Amino acid sequence: MTIHDIIRTEIFRCLESYGLFEEDVKVDLEKPRDPSHGDLSTNIAMATAKRLDRKPRELAGELAAKLDFDHDVIESVEIAGPGFINFRFAPAYQVDLLLDLWSDEGAILDMNTGRGRRINVEFISANPTGPLNVVSARAGAFGATLVRLLDAVGYDAHAEYYVNDAGRQVMLLGKSLRARTMEMLGHPADFPEDGYKGRYIHMMAEELIGLSSRAIQEQAEVFNDESFQRLTAPDGNADAWVALPEDESSRRFSKYALMKILTWQRQTCRRFGLRFDTWYFESELHETKRVERAHERLRKSESVYEQDDATWFRSTDYGDEKDRVIVRSDGTPTYFLADVAYHYHKFQRGFERAIDFLGPDHHGHIPRMRGAMIALGVPEDWLEVQILQQVNFVENGRPVDMSKREGQFVTMDALCDDVGADVAKYIFLTRKPNSHLDFDLDLAREQSNENPVYYVKYAHARICSVLRKADEADWKNVTPSTAPLARLEAAPERALIRELIRLPEVITGAAVAREPHRLTTYAQDVSGLFHQFYHQCVILGEDRDTTEARLQLCLLTRKVLRRVLDLIGIDAPEAMGEKE
Repeated sequence: MTIHDIIRTEIFRCLESYGLFEEDVKVDLEKPRDPSHGDLSTNIAMATAKRLDRKPRELAGELAAKLDFDHDVIESVEIAGPGFINFRFAPAYQVDLLLDLWSDEGAILDMNTGRGRRINVEFISANPTGPLNVVSARAGAFGATLVRLLDAVGYDAHAEYYVNDAGRQVMLLGKSLRARTMEMLGHPADFPEDGYKGRYIHMMAEELIGLSSRAIQEQAEVFNDESFQRLTAPDGNADAWVALPEDESSRRFSKYALMKILTWQRQTCRRFGLRFDTWYFESELHETKRVERAHERLRKSESVYEQDDATWFRSTDYGDEKDRVIVRSDGTPTYFLADVAYHYHKFQRGFERAIDFLGPDHHGHIPRMRGAMIALGVPEDWLEVQILQQVNFVENGRPVDMSKREGQFVTMDALCDDVGADVAKYIFLTRKPNSHLDFDLDLAREQSNENPVYYVKYAHARICSVLRKADEADWKNVTPSTAPLARLEAAPERALIRELIRLPEVITGAAVAREPHRLTTYAQDVSGLFHQFYHQCVILGEDRDTTEARLQLCLLTRKVLRRVLDLIGIDAPEAMGEKE
């Protein structure tokens, strides 16, 4: 049982005497803003005072008097301000919590909120019609970190990428590549009016012209793994394709373009530190008739109707602003119906919950998708949607006009080239996913403590430097233990300890609330407190007992920082080089 569980259980016991029970109230526990007020605080008295017709501070005093804790765990319970109840941990218990952090069988592994439940996290899922952009980069940072957080607290989390490889957009991509290739080969070709005109289409066509059929087949061999078995190269080469009838020719070019762009996207994801358990192809939904079966299930649920020769889903019954077409008048299914079939298949695959990361223009998609899942018999709370807001880049104190800087910061690769994957991921995670983010490019490039990524990495590197010097001074095989840690009483030491022991709470809270940004806030706090400790306390050079205790605190701080940086997916350097 964690310290949070211990405190909440006792608070609920006391609230029962007032006729309030666990299902009636929520007990929030937070770190006090002023460290002198203790280690944890609750506003439960203020939250329930009106319901009980009591004054908040008076109720807080009564509750504080009723609370009964083991004094080896909670040293004191105090009231403050308008009715806060503050809890101060016993020093010996804080040492126990520190040792739990060090032990592989300790507090970090005891976090088991998920209890092995399977959860699907779908993120990025960009159309395979061009390189990944910076919106995908932000989704990747949040999605991958959330998967690691969920795994850390006991879920069986599954990272998934949905490939929209069916429909008009992919065919239009093929027509665009075909037109560019024919143009370069000297054949007359009309470029599609709404075709893809990016430079990457020109580059693809340029490369394709020189490739033999065998070379094209070899390019597809990079996908010879389970996730991509259905992705194959088209037979022949560009010269052969342009000679085919237009529709068949466009299909061959579409197939090649899809293969090529997915190669880029997968390489970019790997460069950004992203790994997916499954790349799920939309085309499979159509080939296996899952789309048709989803349509039939919706029809049987009486949640669809016919109008104007089309089939409509009654999405207004679930809070949508209007009903949605799922089958067009020409008999072809809409993308929405395919998406419904895809999500229903997630449920059929045994995922007890699904989380989608969507862009800022997808708010309207939420009620209709949740409604469709309910109509199909899926639990109402099964689907969670995280909306990622806009990223605005700032340079020289002014917003960057992305439309005028094509190819410089539009793509995820270009961002990695400029500031590095670690910096980009960290900065994306400094704000909540549903908050707008101003990404300061000048700050991201800076190699100083003003750069939050550099600041945290420097804290880790500084600890490694201290430990190397200790090793040279014959302080070998130092391991955290009770007696030395109990000697740490200086204010900077106590402040750092109070923050370190919050690690399990931070990880659990970030996972449960789906707020990976809590990790960067915590990393900044730990780093700042370590830097203060480093400057205010002599680590090497004091008496042996003090040196040993402070080296143990350094080891624990390094472990905590490594754990947090690993969850974020960035490197924890042992020394700061020029490019760190």
